[in-house]
Amino acid sequence: MLKRSLLLAACAAAALASPVFADGPVCADCHDEVAAGMTHQIHMRIQPFEVGGRQVGCEGCHGDGAAHMEEGDTTLIRTFAEWTPNDVAACVDCHGTKGMAEWNASTHAMENVACGACHGIHSAKEPLNACKDCHSDVVAQFQLPSHHPLPEKMMTCASCHDPHAATETMLKSNHMRLNDLCYTCHQSQEGPFIFEHDPVQENCTLCHQPHGSVANNLLTANEPMLCLQCHEFHFHAGLLGPEEHEVEVGGREFDNPYGVDGMNRSFTTKCSQCHSQIHGSDLPAQSLAGAGFGMTR
Repeated sequence: MLKRSLLLAACAAAALASPVFADGPVCADCHDEVAAGMTHQIHMRIQPFEVGGRQVGCEGCHGDGAAHMEEGDTTLIRTFAEWTPNDVAACVDCHGTKGMAEWNASTHAMENVACGACHGIHSAKEPLNACKDCHSDVVAQFQLPSHHPLPEKMMTCASCHDPHAATETMLKSNHMRLNDLCYTCHQSQEGPFIFEHDPVQENCTLCHQPHGSVANNLLTANEPMLCLQCHEFHFHAGLLGPEEHEVEVGGREFDNPYGVDGMNRSFTTKCSQCHSQIHGSDLPAQSLAGAGFGMTR
């Protein structure tokens, strides 16, 4: 049984190590280094066969190689050196699940970013490396203290973006708006809630930076400065406490360890210490002035 397994493995390795044209000419005779690098690459693991009237294999991408083999002229085959529209069409013939029309309307196509800028024909590119060559500023954001787990390889850029989509931000097209994309992982924040926080329903990026942030929880700014962009301080923050060490409230004496600045310290820290249900709540807040919208429980 062991000898039989070894024999099968040796035959499979020999087959994978010999990329050939569909009609016979062997590419590896001249391009041995490329052939060796493609031994286990997906294009060579697919046996030559007809797909949409075209061959899969070396000739499937580079065209008929017979004349090229006889003359040695690289102009007689498709080399993908400059990535012309005809070169892109060669890829779309097999990989065009969305069609050439949507690709032509995509941001990458309008910026003249061809398939080879992101994809390696003879060797696959690691997903993040394919993006960071052009989007180095975004990659840098993932190095900030709070970030989505892309550097940890728990997700990729394609988890949120479709590089072939005909949308400005290239978000996955099956999501009608940004929030819907976020809710695929953060379902607990979706609602609907009886008491809704308006900016949450409008756009997650009003408060969160999706790629990375210095502030915790991907916030665009730390509390309370983030909240103060829309809300004013509680009036209590400007009140002065008595200088006495003990304060009488309702007939009982309470310690006052923070002195005259006690109110300021209590109401100018993190808003979420009291307003914990920032994304929305089904229970009304207990304060009358907030009409239930205090997001406290």
